Amino acid sequence: MNRIPDITYEYLLGAVMIGGKPNTWFGSVQLKENAGVFDDQLRYRLTLIADSEKGNKISLSYYIGWQSYDSVDKEKVTEELFSADEEGAKAAVARMREKLSELINE
Repeated sequence: MNRIPDITYEYLLGAVMIGGKPNTWFGSVQLKENAGVFDDQLRYRLTLIADSEKGNKISLSYYIGWQSYDSVDKEKVTEELFSADEEGAKAAVARMREKLSELINE
């Protein structure tokens, strides 16, 4: 199952190298066929956390629900950090696909 697209590190990096902001990739995947607007979805967000002291990281945040990221109770959100490079971006996408597979097979 490959309903979560590949995301590149270059995309997440955005304009960081010239003093700008990183790009954020977010999306959601229905957990069952013919799901309605208020049915639970796997909602996710990938972004680059730029930190000159601790080093950059890719942040993957995800939760199960129907509300937007800004509206959901943050206690429901799981956050994982990955290395800020192409391998980290691939690992974050692989983790999301793994989580999706777990949820669909429950």
